[in-house]
Amino acid sequence: MSSWASRILLIDDAEIEFLTLQRMLQKIPGQQATLDWVSQFHDAITALDREQHDLYLVDVRLGHHNGLDLIRYARSRGNIKPIIVLTGHGNPMVDEAATDAGANDYLVKGEFDAVLLERAIRYAIRDAQALAKLDQRLAECQMTARKMAVQSERRAAAEADLLQVLRQTMTDQEAERKRIARELHDNLGQLVTLVQFGLDALERSEASAAERSDRISSLKRTANDLSTSLHRIAWEVRPTALDSQGLEDAITQLVTSWEPHCGLVFDLHLGIGERRLPPDVEIALYRIVQEGITNVVRHAEATRVGIILERRPTDVICIVEDDGCGLVAAASDQQSPRRLGLVGMRERLTSLGGSVELESDSGRGTALFARVPLAATKDAE
Repeated sequence: MSSWASRILLIDDAEIEFLTLQRMLQKIPGQQATLDWVSQFHDAITALDREQHDLYLVDVRLGHHNGLDLIRYARSRGNIKPIIVLTGHGNPMVDEAATDAGANDYLVKGEFDAVLLERAIRYAIRDAQALAKLDQRLAECQMTARKMAVQSERRAAAEADLLQVLRQTMTDQEAERKRIARELHDNLGQLVTLVQFGLDALERSEASAAERSDRISSLKRTANDLSTSLHRIAWEVRPTALDSQGLEDAITQLVTSWEPHCGLVFDLHLGIGERRLPPDVEIALYRIVQEGITNVVRHAEATRVGIILERRPTDVICIVEDDGCGLVAAASDQQSPRRLGLVGMRERLTSLGGSVELESDSGRGTALFARVPLAATKDAE
């Protein structure tokens, strides 16, 4: 908006007012303004819609119409140009009505000259500019408030997800402790008892050498079963191959342990190479693959699982995809195990600067995409 109105529109049903204002404007030193004139209400509506003028002078009375309605119309359409009301009766009620309608100032006909007109125009322009800045700041504040509200909702949702994940993690950990305790008591405890009884019987036995040899062979088989069970439980708690041989071998052994029990066909494409990744990255990717396979076995009704592990110059990519039923049903359940599992994966990778996403198509399977930037792990050399 310019500091002076170079094009002014008079909305008044009396031509004498147009001629009078035209002469006054010509007397204002140092300012040149073009004065246009409309006398009909509908012509005034058209002119306001075009917004081709810098300032409007609006008579309160336009025949059977009210000029204040024009001002309200202009403001409702987003027209922020300065408007001065012309009235034949100056009093506080007119001032208040004009201000409420959206006018920036008012002049009483027959009581102003070129000096007062020039001052009213300057004040109206200044007032309109101030109101425009205020409206802009208000809009910016409202936008900021909306953004903060959205961020607050997202944060609340994320905190709720995290709390649920922590609760689920504690539940899972307790269930795992119970399972391991049951394994130790029922399976390993029984095997240890058999070995102990066998040794006691062997110590008291007066059997022949052949019978003693058979009993010793039986004890060896029991001891071998005990060793296998110990190895399996230790692997479930922490795969030793992850420490000694690396991520590729650990995932290969994980798949080998699943194949006899789940009926899935696994397709592995592992491209990490000989160079080891940082330990926290390896265990994170291993747990993601482990969780991904577990979800497929429990929920996907799939026949094939593809696992892709690729090391690139700046990051590591891990993909677990299946040909199962998809996630449509589970997506509607905010507390579904698969959804909570995804949130847990995201929490695990966030600490490494990574990300994980899920893509699913009903009846066509699900793909899990995990990414860990190497720069975030100080392994970009």
